Amino acid sequence: MPRVSIKQLLEREKIAGIVFLAFCLALALFFPPSVGTSNQAPYVSHAVAPWIFGPFQVMLLYLPPWAGALLIPIILFAGIGGLPWIVRYLGVKWGQGIFAAIVSFVSFLLVCFIVKEFWWI
Repeated sequence: MPRVSIKQLLEREKIAGIVFLAFCLALALFFPPSVGTSNQAPYVSHAVAPWIFGPFQVMLLYLPPWAGALLIPIILFAGIGGLPWIVRYLGVKWGQGIFAAIVSFVSFLLVCFIVKEFWWI
């Protein structure tokens, strides 16, 4: 198999990215957005984000604004972003432990969100 230079790989990545964006744009233009309310929809007392933002929505609803909107997301994103340097500095075992703690905290918040949303069903 012949070697490919970095320049050729970057060109291929750019082309693939442009094709992917064009595909996403075509899909976005083809399917109408399903945003809004209908008469059959139950009344929602607060705005709820999609499920992937559920833990952060729970933080914003039940924690003080400075903790839910600033402190905890900054700590989580800094921990995930700084994980390679933490692993290099503290070792693999500590890095795996910190990653497990972050994943378990986000999972706990997601479970709390799911329980809160489906409690009265």
